Amino acid sequence: VKVNILGVPYTIQYKSPAEDKFLRECDGYCDKSSHKIVVNTENGDLEDFPRYQKQCLRHEIIHAFMEESGLSGNFEHKSIGIEETTVDWFAIQFPKIFKVFKELNLL
Repeated sequence: VKVNILGVPYTIQYKSPAEDKFLRECDGYCDKSSHKIVVNTENGDLEDFPRYQKQCLRHEIIHAFMEESGLSGNFEHKSIGIEETTVDWFAIQFPKIFKVFKELNLL
């Protein structure tokens, strides 16, 4: 699947940790060098894995937006990229914000 992130095409891929070694330590990642987002397909013991997988994808998409907007170099933890708390906040709260904007016809 391809998605446009601020004019840059990103590829979204779903892989298992056996297919992608980076997924052995995380549930997803955004690779700014190759413009791809990869999400883990293995659910472990999660009850509602599809919901969690969507949250993970939203999280990585927010990383991509922040990378392409030039924000990644301006965060406190430059060695690890964009601060995870900020990315999580956007990824988790965006559906709620979107709902309010839609209700108020602000889109």
